Amino acid sequence: MASEVPLRGPHDPGTRAGRFHTAREPMPLSGWVRYPAAWWRARRGDTPERPWIVPGAIGFLGRRIRSDWSVLELGAGRSTPWFARRAAHVLSFEDNEFWADETRNRLQELGLANVKLEQLPVEGFAGAIDGLPGASFDLVVVDFLEAPAVTRIDVLKPALKRVRPDGLLLLDDSDRPGYAEAFELLAGWRFRKFVGVKDGWPEACETGVFRRPQ
Repeated sequence: MASEVPLRGPHDPGTRAGRFHTAREPMPLSGWVRYPAAWWRARRGDTPERPWIVPGAIGFLGRRIRSDWSVLELGAGRSTPWFARRAAHVLSFEDNEFWADETRNRLQELGLANVKLEQLPVEGFAGAIDGLPGASFDLVVVDFLEAPAVTRIDVLKPALKRVRPDGLLLLDDSDRPGYAEAFELLAGWRFRKFVGVKDGWPEACETGVFRRPQ
């Protein structure tokens, strides 16, 4: 099950013991309950149009995003229409030309005009975020493919300053050892973790959602 606790310091990521273990722990019952449906969708090649994160985190966000929210999405794709249907405004950064074009075409097809999608190199994400007003987003999603010189932590540092008080920051794959610094940077934020199998991915993963103090 998901848990929400105050952060007091970095977690020890541990070592992945198998494909149904994250770097921290084995997949819990909540992940196993959703596994048969995920396995069947993967077998059929049926990929839902939704964020590529742990299903429990998708449900969590779906219950909380309000129609007046502003979302900053770092990494566009099938998740972008999902957020656009639920929030007032979405600002999305994407470095991959294919996914940027695919996402724009899909948004146009669906008639979703509340998204501003900017294509720029991953190396430019942090600078672009620095140019945004502080505390201006209800949700910031950090879920992009990294470059050799840029990690999600590098981008998380300016991104966390754009989250409004009581707003949310999502860090996908939050159990990775390389992301341990996030728990230091976000000390004092509340943390909720979701563990399960993502769509079409046959390994346990962790998606972390942090809530900024008011």
